[in-house]
Amino acid sequence: MNPPTADTITSDLVDFKFPVIGFTPDREIWGFPDRRSLTTCGSQTLNENIPAGMELIGADGARFQVTAIHDKGRAGSPLSRLVKGLLSGRQYRIEYSLVPLAQASLDDVKKLARQSLDAFPDDYCLGEDPETVLPPLLASLQAARSAEEIFTLLGLDSFESY
Repeated sequence: MNPPTADTITSDLVDFKFPVIGFTPDREIWGFPDRRSLTTCGSQTLNENIPAGMELIGADGARFQVTAIHDKGRAGSPLSRLVKGLLSGRQYRIEYSLVPLAQASLDDVKKLARQSLDAFPDDYCLGEDPETVLPPLLASLQAARSAEEIFTLLGLDSFESY
């Protein structure tokens, strides 16, 4: 984890407009419909520091890069921790150290989403032929009029179960 710099802020100080879309350096794409999903993760995410380097882009185009992830303890009440622990493993509250980046345009979001589709086509085909599934999905992506529409179109997952 990188030490904070003068330009670094923590995610609790950012008034994100949700949904927020996250793009990792290896072109994985994640979605966060609300602050709880953005700040909750499973043990794999925490242990492997999966969000390191991720770009978070809010529905309004506000853009930040994750420089560090901070464990804020177990998420939820004791009862919800027991139930979720049995169903999907332990969940943790996290906070991010962020560096503000230049505002993202809708075209920027489309380009990053396209790179994710190109890098991980099987994630969107669910066992079906990519030649059949991807062209209409890519056309819908290109026609999207907002980041919210892209979020919904791609059915993005958050870190909560990972």
